[in-house]
Amino acid sequence: MEPLSHKDYPVTYIANPTNNAVITSNGVKNVAVAQAGLLYNQARLDVSGSVNPTRWTTGQTINTVFLDATNINQQSTNYTPGTHTIASYSYTPVSNKSRIIVEYGANYIITGFNNDLFVSYIIVDSTTIAKREQFYENQPGGGGRSSTLFPICGSITNNGTAARNIIVSLVVTSDSVDFTGRNNAYDSFIRITEISQ
Repeated sequence: MEPLSHKDYPVTYIANPTNNAVITSNGVKNVAVAQAGLLYNQARLDVSGSVNPTRWTTGQTINTVFLDATNINQQSTNYTPGTHTIASYSYTPVSNKSRIIVEYGANYIITGFNNDLFVSYIIVDSTTIAKREQFYENQPGGGGRSSTLFPICGSITNNGTAARNIIVSLVVTSDSVDFTGRNNAYDSFIRITEISQ
């Protein structure tokens, strides 16, 4: 005997007809219900709730987090010569096969004069993923003769779902200047974008 599922049966009534629908049974003989959903020729999906995918195509955004100064342990201080952590955050990846892009921007002021060099880094779990240098020359009209410290951006390959520790670090090389960071909510940010690999 042929299974019922292998045969075509006529449908005499469709409830809620629409051009953009998935046809399902309502459990009543000869009655099917059209529900908003897939349009087969355009592959459009209408969803009234949230979508929680577990797979992504390469390059697709998996997750984005935007944090202001109040969320990233932003430090506001006059930095002395040496290496300083000026912001940090712990990010937990959504996927175990992704690339994590970290962007940091900040407002700061530098006073003083000398041949002064400052170096900024983004470090993820002890791996440096970005570096910028800002150099001032102690000459008439010397000013800045380099890139600036911020914004700074880098990325790292991710192969797990354990938390990743993100640190923004600053190296000050001269004691003749006053480097002051700001920590109002609008003065700095970290944006983390996780994309599929």
